[in-house]
Amino acid sequence: MSADFNDSADSHSHSENRRRAAEQWPGFEPEVALHWSKVLLHHSPDPQRAGIKAQMSSAIKRGIPIAGPGWVSTADAARSDGFTPVLYQTLFDTLQSIPRTAFRSHPGHRQNRHGTYLPGTPYESELWCDWPKLFLVEGFDAHAATTLTLLRAEPKFPRPRSNN
Repeated sequence: MSADFNDSADSHSHSENRRRAAEQWPGFEPEVALHWSKVLLHHSPDPQRAGIKAQMSSAIKRGIPIAGPGWVSTADAARSDGFTPVLYQTLFDTLQSIPRTAFRSHPGHRQNRHGTYLPGTPYESELWCDWPKLFLVEGFDAHAATTLTLLRAEPKFPRPRSNN
C-alpha cells in the first residue's frame, strides 16, 4: 500500500512541476526548463539577492523549474542562437577562465550590479550567436571559440579614454 501512495505522490509532484514549468517557462519542455533554471541560477542576467538564489536553488534541487527576472527571455534568445543549457554553461565556465581585462568585449565589463546583490551577466545575442557554430560545427574547443568570439567583437567596444 505504501508503494502505491509514494507512486501517487511522485505522480502528483511530477504533474505539479510540469504545470509550473508551463506557467513560468512557456515554450519549454519541463525537463529543459529545469535544466535552464539550473544554469541561469548561476549565470543569471540580472542581479539577485543571495538569499533568493538559495531559495531558488532549493526549489530547483527538488525538481521545480524556477524563472528569475529575464531568465525565460535569455534562454529563448540563447536557444535561438543554437545554445542548449549545457552549451550555455560551457560558455560561461570558459568566460570565467578569461580575465575580463583581456578583452574590451568581455561581458564582465557589462555585468548588472545592484548594491549587495550577486551580479548578473546579460546574454548578448549579437556577441554570442556564432559561438555554438564555432564549437559544434567548426571544431574549436570552448576556450578557443570564446576567445575568437571576443576578439571578433573588439571593434564594437571602444577603447577607454585616457586622461593623458
